[in-house]
Amino acid sequence: MRVIYSKVPETAEEQKIKEISFKCGILYDTARLLYCRNIDTPEKVKEFLYPSKEQFHSPFLFKEMQLLTERIEKAKKNCENVLIFGDYDADGICATCVLYYCLKEFGITAQTFIPEREEGYGLNFDIIKSLHESKKIDLIITVDCGISDCEVIDKIKGLGIDVVVTDHHEPPEILPNVIKVNPKIADSGYPFNCLCGAGVAYKLGYALIGEKANEYLDFVAVATIADSMDLIGENRSLVTEGLKLFGFNKTRKQFASLLGDNNGKPITSQTITYGLAPKINAGGRMGDARLVLELLLSTDDEKIEVFKEKLIEYNLNRQCLVDEIYRQAKQKIIDEHLDSDSIILVADDSWKTGCIGIVASKLVEEFSRPIIVFAGHGEDYKGSARSVEGVNIFDLISEVKDMLVAYGGHSQAAGVTVSKEQFNALRIKLNETLKSKGSIDTERKIYAEWNIETPVSIRFAREIEMLEPFGAGNRRPMFTIEEKSVQSNPLRLGSPHYTFKTQYLEMIDFNGEGRVKTLASPIKKKIVFEFNLSTFKGFESVKGVIKTVIPCVENVNEIKLFVIANELKKIASGTEEIRVLPAMPKDFSQCSEEVAYLISDIDNLRHYPQFKYADLHIFDMGITGVVNVIVSPDSVPEKASKLVYLDVPLKYIHTDKKCVCKFDYSGFKYIENLSVDRSVFAENFGKIVANAGREFKNVVDFYNTYVKTVSDTEEQAIQFIFCFEVFRELGFFYEVGGVLRRDSRVQQPLTNSLIYTRISDLKE
Repeated sequence: MRVIYSKVPETAEEQKIKEISFKCGILYDTARLLYCRNIDTPEKVKEFLYPSKEQFHSPFLFKEMQLLTERIEKAKKNCENVLIFGDYDADGICATCVLYYCLKEFGITAQTFIPEREEGYGLNFDIIKSLHESKKIDLIITVDCGISDCEVIDKIKGLGIDVVVTDHHEPPEILPNVIKVNPKIADSGYPFNCLCGAGVAYKLGYALIGEKANEYLDFVAVATIADSMDLIGENRSLVTEGLKLFGFNKTRKQFASLLGDNNGKPITSQTITYGLAPKINAGGRMGDARLVLELLLSTDDEKIEVFKEKLIEYNLNRQCLVDEIYRQAKQKIIDEHLDSDSIILVADDSWKTGCIGIVASKLVEEFSRPIIVFAGHGEDYKGSARSVEGVNIFDLISEVKDMLVAYGGHSQAAGVTVSKEQFNALRIKLNETLKSKGSIDTERKIYAEWNIETPVSIRFAREIEMLEPFGAGNRRPMFTIEEKSVQSNPLRLGSPHYTFKTQYLEMIDFNGEGRVKTLASPIKKKIVFEFNLSTFKGFESVKGVIKTVIPCVENVNEIKLFVIANELKKIASGTEEIRVLPAMPKDFSQCSEEVAYLISDIDNLRHYPQFKYADLHIFDMGITGVVNVIVSPDSVPEKASKLVYLDVPLKYIHTDKKCVCKFDYSGFKYIENLSVDRSVFAENFGKIVANAGREFKNVVDFYNTYVKTVSDTEEQAIQFIFCFEVFRELGFFYEVGGVLRRDSRVQQPLTNSLIYTRISDLKE
């Protein structure tokens, strides 16, 4: 994993940032952060920091909005039967609600219809024909769909039904010959092209009933966030105003039922992302999208409660299904060696179409390349595509459209339907097409603003809060602090959360027990964090919330001595487990986080060029991602189902998990130059006694600071560490309060040391 920082401003840019800081009354660092996000003038900054309804664009900037409102006015005048046809995700359902309420206010009580996922995305002729036969339909208004349904619309018009389209998806080359409002149409006339489906529906509602449509901005906020639309430009204002409709005694009761009490905390974009959107989406994913629509349109408290309980159940079931499909898909990718593809296509007839989009997103995060996950659908496969930065998945799929049954979507997410016969050919063609555009970067990255090198002010943390709402296109700022050894302690007795101090900021590490030893290790590391501003008993404070910790290993010599010291200490922790392990196959591939690669001698990393220093974790902290290499581990990562020893260790970890070992390489070759002679131990004993009472963090720093001479070799350093760990095991020396102490009462032979006897046995 690698940290990608925002650009460092050049001299000319620094002057512009200072101007922004002065004119907008914000700190230089806040201005710098915004500048690096292309909010690079005082005017842009003021608009960004103070989103409001005044920044909304007129709906009549849409070239065809006037025609659309006239058509709806005609429907009202002639008492026509109007059908709102939506989509089964949170955006489509919210868009349906927005337009239903606005039309009702306008004087039209419309029918609504949401297709279930298995019935397919977009307009469905058979469904509409059936609805038309049961109750004559005069006008269909689509929301969050329709722009790609040219042929279906022509057939529907043949039934005598008029159709108008409101949508926000990427338009195809041939557009429907109807009134259409879509900000992505090249000549739509609208100045902002990132509205979600509910945002477009709101624009239509506003064109019909004016400011009364603002009562439904909570739906727009939920849909914008749930559909991962960029929270920039007008979306920022729409979401900000929509979130104002949430809160004490303000939240729409349908949303309040799904959110629960939220512990009195304010509703933010993160609350919607994790607490509300998944429950709304759960209905569509589990084949009951119409239940969600009923809930959101219902005024009956008892029904709302019943519907809510059902949705919560759906969401729990969905989580279980996603986990299982994710596990199966990952295993298929490994077994079929698909992880070497530029774009991964994986399919299974048993998978549920409502879950594959989430699975695709998780796999993209893990494999760092575009992924399409397919589920069986009759003679076809229906797929959900997710992409990475720099690859427009919609454009890529468009280049192979002749092979597809259907497709649609955005630059980073799309839906694909292909016949099962064409599936393998599609995989080959998409990989060829993507490779022809050049190689893609599959390295896992985390984005941060800059490395903190000065104390952090509360004012800066306050100004970062002004950048809310955070989400797609406006990520919450993360920063790094570089540290070596830090002592992490539980917040309170029995707490799973830990806290520690760095030179510039106090940190909170939620569920941080697994990082305690890594943080304490004397290896330079980047601590990646977000700011958290809190108030307790009227006192305001700022802390950092840990997101991840990345060891900064640039060459083996930086950590070699630390690793050897840790390997020696592990011997003293108990009797070595004697095991006979199968050999690692010659042909092995880098697997998922369920496989942990363990290495004992860091020098042996040169035999494995597929593993980079940036992929390493030290001692006991595994990482998520395709590559999972732990140097000198003390325990097995919980998620690992299999251990691969890349060299033979001094001591195997006690575990029931499946293990294999690469016996070609020794993990303790350095013992060849170690001496077990008493005179060598006596010499090093004297060096330690001479420095007892000095500060002690770890044996390596102690040696480098107080013992090492200019002429010392690496072998002498390793010998000192060996002797020191033997003496410490026997109790001759101990550490208390960060100081090394000698216990002169202890008298034991060297042979009482497990470390000494183990090394002696190996040298015989």
